[in-house]
Amino acid sequence: MTVETYLKQGIFLDRRIKYQLQRIAELRASASDIAAPALKADKVQTSCTGEARFVKALEKVDEIQEQVNRELNDLLALKKQIEGVIHQVGNEEYELVLSYRYLQNKSWAEIADQLYVGKTTVKRWHGKAIQMIVLPEHPIIWNAC
Repeated sequence: MTVETYLKQGIFLDRRIKYQLQRIAELRASASDIAAPALKADKVQTSCTGEARFVKALEKVDEIQEQVNRELNDLLALKKQIEGVIHQVGNEEYELVLSYRYLQNKSWAEIADQLYVGKTTVKRWHGKAIQMIVLPEHPIIWNAC
């Protein structure tokens, strides 16, 4: 695993959690939207589960929420480890570039604006910082299962 691949895990996991939270919000909205029964004479229901439709949506919300909670714990542990890895660089500018890029998911232009330097300088600092990083002996590797 390369240093950049290791650091990018935090961005990917953060995006995945945001997506899951959006799904939860959508499912909660659909669960609270109780539709009136259709009164068509030609419609015949062949099976009846005995449950309201929103129950299934609520069960899915619970399932996704448990997954999000697990992923949040993974993300917090991973981000804490990444912060430690970044801090070992020992150069404030380099550390800021890495933190903005991999912990705050900022673009090169945003980092340049934040640090009042050009994008070329940011990318040069990033390259030097990456070369200085030594991955932990037991890096956290997050895999979507």
